[in-house]
Amino acid sequence: MSPSPVKSPSSAGARKTDITLAPADKLKREIQAVLTDELARDRYRSGHGRYGGFAYVAAEAYFHLAGGYDAGLQPMQLKHRGKSHWWLLDSSGRVIDLTLAPAETSSFPYHRGHRRPFRYTPAGISRRAQAIVERVESARG
Repeated sequence: MSPSPVKSPSSAGARKTDITLAPADKLKREIQAVLTDELARDRYRSGHGRYGGFAYVAAEAYFHLAGGYDAGLQPMQLKHRGKSHWWLLDSSGRVIDLTLAPAETSSFPYHRGHRRPFRYTPAGISRRAQAIVERVESARG
């Protein structure tokens, strides 16, 4: 599966970007398969992607399952149109957006995002992200 280019604005003066969506890998599909409504946050459901409302928690779970900073991942965040959106950049600078289903594309302005660490918790991971990690590991057997 080849990476999908992110749609960029074509209006005059728009900042040109070379951001590419990473193809949906096995881990992304595993995480999306275990997402259930109690893990989402309604206030963040923006209609951005099939899995809107899961951006933070799914990105945090992917980050931990994939090896975090040691694997070259970088958490990113942008408040856009009043809603906070989270995604990851991989070591090649491609966008891993857990709210997008495998065939979805996006016109989200990822190029405006900021590097942000996930919030601190004594456990090192939020309860909701830990639930996703446990579900993925359980499904693997």
